[in-house]
Amino acid sequence: MALIADESVLEVKRAVDIAEVVRSYVPGLKKAGANYKALCPFHDEKTPSFNVHPEKQIYKCFGCGKAGDAISFVMEMEKVDYPDAIRALAERTGITLQYRETGTRSGPRKEDLYRVNEWAAGVYRELLSGDEAAPARAYLKKRGVSREAEEQFRLGYSLDEWEGLLSRGRKAGFDDSLMLAAGLAIERDGGRGCYDRFRGRLMFPITDARGKVVGFGARALGDEEPKYINTSETALFSKGRHFYGLDAQREELEKTRCVHIVEGYFDVILPYQHGVRGLVATLGTALTRDHLKVLRRYVEKVVLVFDGDEAGRRANERGLDLLLGENMDLFVAGLPADEDPCDVVVNHGADRLREALSARQEIFDFLVDSVRAKHGEETTAARARAIDDILERIGRIPDAVKVDLLIRRLAERFRLEERSLRQGLRRKIAVGPGEAAQEDEPTPAPEEVVGRVLLGLLVTRPESAGDIRRDVPLERFPGAVTRQIAEKAYANPSLSGGDLLALLDESSQRQVLAGLLEEEVDDREAARRFRWCVDFLRMREFRGATAPELKAGARQARSDEELRRCMEELLKRRCDQPQSLPRL
Repeated sequence: MALIADESVLEVKRAVDIAEVVRSYVPGLKKAGANYKALCPFHDEKTPSFNVHPEKQIYKCFGCGKAGDAISFVMEMEKVDYPDAIRALAERTGITLQYRETGTRSGPRKEDLYRVNEWAAGVYRELLSGDEAAPARAYLKKRGVSREAEEQFRLGYSLDEWEGLLSRGRKAGFDDSLMLAAGLAIERDGGRGCYDRFRGRLMFPITDARGKVVGFGARALGDEEPKYINTSETALFSKGRHFYGLDAQREELEKTRCVHIVEGYFDVILPYQHGVRGLVATLGTALTRDHLKVLRRYVEKVVLVFDGDEAGRRANERGLDLLLGENMDLFVAGLPADEDPCDVVVNHGADRLREALSARQEIFDFLVDSVRAKHGEETTAARARAIDDILERIGRIPDAVKVDLLIRRLAERFRLEERSLRQGLRRKIAVGPGEAAQEDEPTPAPEEVVGRVLLGLLVTRPESAGDIRRDVPLERFPGAVTRQIAEKAYANPSLSGGDLLALLDESSQRQVLAGLLEEEVDDREAARRFRWCVDFLRMREFRGATAPELKAGARQARSDEELRRCMEELLKRRCDQPQSLPRL
């Protein structure tokens, strides 16, 4: 697999100015002394709390707490991952990225896959106007698709030839191996060459949120089976993560913070054509947790859209009730029986579809109603079966707080005591929600706090780095996230804090380090923090030690006074958290 080389990442980071990058998205960025201020683009506020530090090349919002560098900012604003943010900044600065191979597998670069997919979309689009595509145009006319919508969604046609696209690709400079890696071709049995994956079909380019083509959907125009096929799984495309129409609907989603999930390409195209926005389609799969990870970047509410008959069947599928455990607002909207969104908007008009979409039901209430209808309520046994069914679904939820809330709602719906429902749930999962709730940590563990203090000194005070590396070797460094960052810092002692931030690809790590880079402390406070951290680590290692280990610890103490102080504190408190923590 090819990854962007660290040298290229640093070249991009040093070539951009964060103030210019931010101003391209936030025109209201104004000079404020040595720094810049603006209303935060990540949350609503009336008084500017968003600060950009040109000297450190970082930003920090003191309202919502978000912080980072130019790479982090592009990730947040464009809703893209770390490599794509670097590619976007590289395009902005005209830098050609270099890559390094990792592991045993290698393949085309993502840039090449994007390029060949974009080229293929153009070819398919052009072919739709040819004589061979008359059946495709007739089908679009029958479905009521306008020329404007056809252009908006870049619909196309694949020739009914075994190597129609491949032959054109070779002339355009794309070799068969690239077409194969992009999912545009299929390898023949025995490895004897390739042939086109899509032949004689209406083509639907599938794009990511930035409008880049990652794959294709294709509909047969005759009696061929399957009726619909997609690009195979590639480095760019996965049916379980991508949506159809996300790029076209992105502005609407960010405005309303709500998305409606439908099933077909035309369920997106025709409502869009009639002015109903905010609908995206899954690609032949049910909504998954991976899908929700993508949607969290844009929305807070997700509405699953089913027709009347489909809703009842879906309510009894395990995949739907698993979504109960997700921390998003999930709803179900029902349509007239045997009608999809495209049918409703064509047969009854846009207002009728909007009305149906707005009459949504929260997913738990939908499932309760569906289960009650399935089991009936004529007898006590039927009601008990319904309750048992719902408890089984609740029992799969890992969030103890959400379990508690749903138990209360279930008790109200069936007019039962919460206690009896909790007893039933305990019998199913062998541990009660109250016990699970006690495992939650409301505050960061002391080790995480100490790790952040040490990491802050390490990246902001080069003169302290030597002492920290000596007294706190990597295996002793506290905190899971901070140890991962420290590992990269220890391996690259010449990197500045800003350069280290640019090389971190995990969002959680970037957020932690950016916040630490923003803070400044004087020499006296830095020395006090360092002594405090070393004392904490020494006490932690003494705790619960056997007699030989205590003797070893005593030999490592710098002075008798230091050892006496640590041991007195240990014997006095025997606790996991020091009496006072330095302010972060």
